[in-house]
Amino acid sequence: MTCAPAVISAFSAVPTVWTSTLVMLTLFTIFGASVVTFWLLINRWTDRRHWTALADWGREQGFRFTPCKDGRAPAPFDAVKPPPPQVQICMVGGPSTLLHLKGPMAVPPESADESSYPPINPPAGDCEWHALVREIETEWPPTGLRPTAARQSVLDLFSLTSFPLLGSTERFIVYATDSTAATALSRSVARGLLPPDIGLLLHGKHLVLDFSSRPFDSIEFERMIVLANQLVNHMPAPAV
Repeated sequence: MTCAPAVISAFSAVPTVWTSTLVMLTLFTIFGASVVTFWLLINRWTDRRHWTALADWGREQGFRFTPCKDGRAPAPFDAVKPPPPQVQICMVGGPSTLLHLKGPMAVPPESADESSYPPINPPAGDCEWHALVREIETEWPPTGLRPTAARQSVLDLFSLTSFPLLGSTERFIVYATDSTAATALSRSVARGLLPPDIGLLLHGKHLVLDFSSRPFDSIEFERMIVLANQLVNHMPAPAV
């Protein structure tokens, strides 16, 4: 026959209701935390993969996401024709700013000689623009090189006049508000440095590279930064 102390010891080893409840709650908490962690990791590398890649690149290169008040783009986009585009992504690092803009389609600037190059048909609906804005020391009136083959360009957002007689229009057309600045840009090395699908705008103390035809990713960011540095080092004075 089992002695009484042994029976009491066996029953004391059985967990109480509160102990069992605590163990179950702990297991459910661990399971819930595991599910949430798994979901966050899946979301990070699927739906938010692009944002994650941008954030990782930004940390490595010294760029940070910066909110813009009411979605308004910084200079020189604060001088565009209404309605202005809205900022989707803004990353700032030193003298450079990377912008992803979205807004209604912009009508290409009026041409001074429409017969000198093919007409441009703007796309319907909202458009997206990718731009790098670089601060420069020289101040320019609005002057730029618009890719001839581009259906949409950042330059279309500004009130500019074309100067198709200033150099070949096979790759770029000069747009400006001042003929002297347009001549200075046309005679510069910018035409040779720019790829045929990249637009250039000089506005005030800002240099803008329009890479809307390319992806908004870290590979293109690094290419645009290098290109902007080359242009800054070889850009003449506007001589106005």
